[in-house]
Amino acid sequence: MRIRVGVPVVALAIFSSVALAQSLKDKEYFADQEKYLAGELAFTNERCANSLVAKFDWSKPPTPEQRTTYSAYGYCSAVLEALRRTCDSATGKDAVKQQVKSLTCGFGSQRAITLKDGAIDYKVSFDSKNDADFVFEYLQNNL
Repeated sequence: MRIRVGVPVVALAIFSSVALAQSLKDKEYFADQEKYLAGELAFTNERCANSLVAKFDWSKPPTPEQRTTYSAYGYCSAVLEALRRTCDSATGKDAVKQQVKSLTCGFGSQRAITLKDGAIDYKVSFDSKNDADFVFEYLQNNL
């Protein structure tokens, strides 16, 4: 009798090596940033009367050096601040409730934002300034 385990074993080995590549320090950093984002998200959902979900895309995380200087959560929270500002008007609040369902913050060399099918995809650049104003203007022009 011959047992075939090639593909599942390879997939498991790849997943395990990625999971093992994160140090305890990395895991704690990611968890802390997610916790801070969740707290701010609750405030935004209350203000906008929405049930938006938010997460980080850690596929290209900040370097350890960037983590000691910059807050991933702080840069991502600029989107939540812009959403709250948008919700200050009844028209804006309605637009957010109708058109924004999720937020994903990733990392890139240049700041970028898109809104497609109810999902905001925001690329954090630690070199950018006035991120909340940038996102607010984008929302004003794209909602």
